[in-house]
Amino acid sequence: MIGGQGEDSCGNSGTGETPQERKRRGGSAAARGKRSHARKSTAVSQAVQLMCLISSSLDYILLVTSQLFCLFLLSRGVY
Repeated sequence: MIGGQGEDSCGNSGTGETPQERKRRGGSAAARGKRSHARKSTAVSQAVQLMCLISSSLDYILLVTSQLFCLFLLSRGVY
C-alpha cells in the first residue's frame, strides 16, 4: 500500500506537515482522540459564550425599546 490513511501517494496529509512531525505530536489513536475532543470542547464553549453574549445584548435592546415605548406613550398622554 502506498501512503497511509488520509495521505496521498507521496505521504502528504494535506495539513502541511510531514509524517515525522505527525509522529512527534503523538500518533496514537487515543492521543488523537483526546486532541480532537479538546478542540470540539473549545469550539462548543466559544459558541455558548457567543450565544450568551447575543442573548444578553438582545435583553438589553428589549429593555431599552420597552422604556422608549413607555416614554412615547407618556408623551402622548395614553399611559
